[in-house]
Amino acid sequence: MNGPFLAPDRFSEACSMLPLVSIDFVITSKEGQLLLGRRNNAPARNFWFTPGGRIRKNEALGSAKNRIAHDELGLPTSVWQRATLMGAWDHFYQDSAFSAAVSTHYVNLPHWLNIDDDEKGLLQLPQGPDHQHSMWHWFDPADIEINETVHPYVKSYARWVFTKMND
Repeated sequence: MNGPFLAPDRFSEACSMLPLVSIDFVITSKEGQLLLGRRNNAPARNFWFTPGGRIRKNEALGSAKNRIAHDELGLPTSVWQRATLMGAWDHFYQDSAFSAAVSTHYVNLPHWLNIDDDEKGLLQLPQGPDHQHSMWHWFDPADIEINETVHPYVKSYARWVFTKMND
């Protein structure tokens, strides 16, 4: 069972005192491109970023991974069985979802998955003002490094993934 959602003021208070745990999905195509969404919300507002989300209180890691993959990408659980955990990464932001004055610390568990054309066809990418991302784009590796609107944390993910792909 998932814990209750916090009111914005309580969430900001929690962010000011505790790290959050999240999962990002680093999706690459067989062409070697990386899927990124343009973020609507803080932190990382207006940057290109990987899809993902927070793990909720009393939510098991496997359940969180399946929920976030479904909600953010529309992908079935079976697709994620091949995902590779990239480790635990710290993400530090000067702002948070509900306050420009409260910083956020995420302990992020990114998962990399290289998908084929059939799986690419399964993607259901929510976008628009009511979602985390306003649009989606497949980026070439060279474009990621030079694009100032690709978040620095994503550039680190990309270097990790493209090194693995070229091993």
